[in-house]
Amino acid sequence: MKTILEIQKLDRQIRALEREVETCPASVDFEKYKKVLQSGRDRFNQLENQANEIIKNFNLANNHLSNYKGGSDIIKKKNTANINLDNISSLISDANALLGDLSEENRRVEDLVRKSEEIVRKSAELSQKLTEAKLRSKSIKAKIEQKKQEVAPKIVELQKKIAALEPKVQDKEKYEKYIEMKQKGIFPVYVPLVDVFCGGCSVELPLNFIEKLKTKKMLPCEHCGRIIMLDK
Repeated sequence: MKTILEIQKLDRQIRALEREVETCPASVDFEKYKKVLQSGRDRFNQLENQANEIIKNFNLANNHLSNYKGGSDIIKKKNTANINLDNISSLISDANALLGDLSEENRRVEDLVRKSEEIVRKSAELSQKLTEAKLRSKSIKAKIEQKKQEVAPKIVELQKKIAALEPKVQDKEKYEKYIEMKQKGIFPVYVPLVDVFCGGCSVELPLNFIEKLKTKKMLPCEHCGRIIMLDK
């Protein structure tokens, strides 16, 4: 068991070095810019949907205008007929109604144009921001890679020490359990009992568990699954 704990100690040092990379200012910045890029992609999708909706409305407006042209042709035909005091009022009424419809449709088209211009403006601004974010991300990636290269030799050295210790492990079953849990993200695997608390998750353990642990010397935590040990 002592050898497994030595390996775990070395693994802790490797985790600490990896954490240095994950928490360095460049990595923090990169996560921020990743969110900016994802948010930008989502916004572009929204603008594209809005643009598609405007195109659909433009097509509807075009159909309406075609209908109004048909109404205008009907009025023209009426105009070519004999106009007298009996039918001129009807003709004026039809013309005024058509004019009102055209005015309303014109307002709709103007609104669509304004919305289109707004989408174009927002898309241009967003494109510029995303371009800047991408350029910044490239610079940040280079800094992260530099940090990785900085810690890489230390990690390799620790991995060599682990490889040298592995043949000395006597309890293969416990070590296989260690490897399995570590791969699942449960780390550290073997932890001490700290007063009445789990040395891994710090949850207070029930008295019956502690009494059982005194007998078994090693039990999985009921909360986090780590292996709590009484004796190292």
